[in-house]
Amino acid sequence: MAALLDRKVHLKSMLLFCAAVLLVGLFFIYNTCLVETINSYKVLDEHNRARARQVEQDVGQGKRPRYILLYTSFFEDNLWGLPAETLRPDYFSMGHCPVTDCVQTTNHQLLPSVTDYDAVVFHVATRWDGPLPAVRSPQQVYVAAEMESPAHTKHTLSLDGSYFNWTMTYRLDSDVLFNYMNIVDLESGEVISPALRPAWRNGFYEYSNTTIAETVSGKHKMAAQFVSHCGALSGRDRLVKKIQSAGLQVDVYGTCGPLKCPRGNSECNQMLDTMYWFYLSFENSLCVDYVTEKLYNALEHNIVPIVFGGADYNRFMPPGSYINVQDYATVIELVDYLRYLVDNPTEYVKYFWWKEHYALERTNWHCDLCVKLHSVNARERVQYYRNIKAWWYDDACTAKSKIEF
Repeated sequence: MAALLDRKVHLKSMLLFCAAVLLVGLFFIYNTCLVETINSYKVLDEHNRARARQVEQDVGQGKRPRYILLYTSFFEDNLWGLPAETLRPDYFSMGHCPVTDCVQTTNHQLLPSVTDYDAVVFHVATRWDGPLPAVRSPQQVYVAAEMESPAHTKHTLSLDGSYFNWTMTYRLDSDVLFNYMNIVDLESGEVISPALRPAWRNGFYEYSNTTIAETVSGKHKMAAQFVSHCGALSGRDRLVKKIQSAGLQVDVYGTCGPLKCPRGNSECNQMLDTMYWFYLSFENSLCVDYVTEKLYNALEHNIVPIVFGGADYNRFMPPGSYINVQDYATVIELVDYLRYLVDNPTEYVKYFWWKEHYALERTNWHCDLCVKLHSVNARERVQYYRNIKAWWYDDACTAKSKIEF
């Protein structure tokens, strides 16, 4: 029995000794290995070297960038608003794209065959009069691109069953988002919106800013609207007239109004900051997620946008950064609230609270398309839109607004 007890004591001592050695060893390893690797410059250098070796290996194995062919024009613009016919990985790098190994072109002859492109993009807002590809590779992705609403889509899409693999539109359920601007959190750098359920900060009710208050104190005109498409299906022209009839001054610039101000004119932009209290961001149709540059034109200035559309605007901008016409039963209620804000500048200034937390950022749809083409999940999943017309049109728009006018 004594021998057994001595053996247990000896075993316990050995275990304690081993544990102590292990702790010392772990401490030694931490000090000699882990602490050293916390040198961020060394980590970055090693990462870049490893990445360069991987790129060389990929080239040696015959791997190549993803090639994107913009098959049609974008309305009359053959370059889709991009700076050159062919954009290579260095362009994607300059745009800080998370993935840069792509080549995008409008040149159909850049590669020997149309089947050599990884993605072929078609602008489907209008009917394409040119010939479609005569052959197609099973590995290719055909992309339907569209920034216009269903109310202004001239291509019927009725013959395109199982033709397109991906959609690239303003709608948030698209495969690739084709929108105007993102909202970025200034602290984290994270893109917050557009998103189906963005996580917004709070701050509207407590906000005050003397600098902005001084800036807006010189404003002396009520509202401005810039519009060139008259007779829109949303009825925005009639709505503006009703607002004017209710006694609110609205200066209409462009084809649909008596006033002129050339696009891009610096004086036009300046007057939004110094002269007008409100900017009418009224859309031409009331469709899901349809938010155009009209909203962002206002948000780039010290002016409060009044929005009218079919979107859930909280998916795009934080609550308390805009006034939604659809939140009011009548035009009189809307006009009364606008007059209240003008008479109470401290309440008006609260609509700028978001600018201390967020910034506008131009989107790079070509970056998003490049990222998706490199995604293993996206590439390995075979996907076709069997009825893209139904996806695009069903329950997408409404002709009746919530506000009466």
